[in-house]
Amino acid sequence: MFAPILALLAAVSVGAVTAAGGLPFFSLPTLDIGIPLQPFGIIVATGVLIGAEILRRYGFRFNIDDDDIRSLTMWVIVTGFIGAHVLDILMYEQDRLAAEGPVLLLKMWDGISSFGGFLGGAVGFLFWVWWKRATLGLVADTIGVGLLPAFSIGRIGCTVVHDHVGRATESALGVDYPRTELIARGVYDELGGHGAVIRAHNLAMYELAYLIPVNIFVLWLAFQKTRRLPGGFVAVTIVLLYTPVRFVIEFWRLNTSDPRYAGFTFAQWAAISLFGVCIYGAVWLKQHGAVPPTPEELGKKPGARKASLAALKAEQEKAGSGEDGDGKGKGKGKSKGARKNG
Repeated sequence: MFAPILALLAAVSVGAVTAAGGLPFFSLPTLDIGIPLQPFGIIVATGVLIGAEILRRYGFRFNIDDDDIRSLTMWVIVTGFIGAHVLDILMYEQDRLAAEGPVLLLKMWDGISSFGGFLGGAVGFLFWVWWKRATLGLVADTIGVGLLPAFSIGRIGCTVVHDHVGRATESALGVDYPRTELIARGVYDELGGHGAVIRAHNLAMYELAYLIPVNIFVLWLAFQKTRRLPGGFVAVTIVLLYTPVRFVIEFWRLNTSDPRYAGFTFAQWAAISLFGVCIYGAVWLKQHGAVPPTPEELGKKPGARKASLAALKAEQEKAGSGEDGDGKGKGKGKSKGARKNG
């Protein structure tokens, strides 16, 4: 699956796809209804709402309590936004942090990082799993199924506000950025520092184009009814599909916006780490993965709870021992009858 994607990215990188003009630059106006509403904020909020609804519907397939779904969603969203801002400042804005001081960390509206959001959300997710004594795999799948479309819709916002201007290119897929726009973003000098228009990669657009088929595949996988998957399989699949392509795209980041640490960006190091964790997770699932029980099997028990699984296992063992006892009794009766008749 990665081969055609990486081949296309390589072609874009070397300018193999060329034309007389690139994609035109455009900007969306702020919507003023008494208070200014930024297009990016509207798109991100829409993504969060849609993702939360998809998460909710997936959870109901496994009898996860509605209160648990709301609580889980809130923990992940809040810790995700905190992580997105704090790690953005720590990893990308050290100069501003030195100039403005720790108060910058409290300005939650001032800058976010996607992998910072992933890591912050993961902290909230793990705390919630521990707090509620929940099953890790199924809850990870539930979060992943909601997070993927929410994040992808957010990438629409990044694309239309040109939040991720990459290196200069001659590719027809590059955007022709006006000089004034690049100066305002502080990247004009690194892109060459000459010309009224400079064509550069819109990296969010490439990522969005890749995420569209990934969303289609993952949502089909999650909601299909022909095969029951072990808990955690969907979450591991999402990470294994996303991180390699994100790792490659990061090479076109500008040093101005994305400093390197030992040759890689923060996002690349995070992608390597998550990919490694999920490779281990995939191996573990292959050897030990268990399929979550259905609502019919759970009865009135809430899904994604260790207590529910323990109770279900006890019921199954009790029923099994009862059947064994009946079988032994019947066997003895048949044996006596057979000996008598013989």
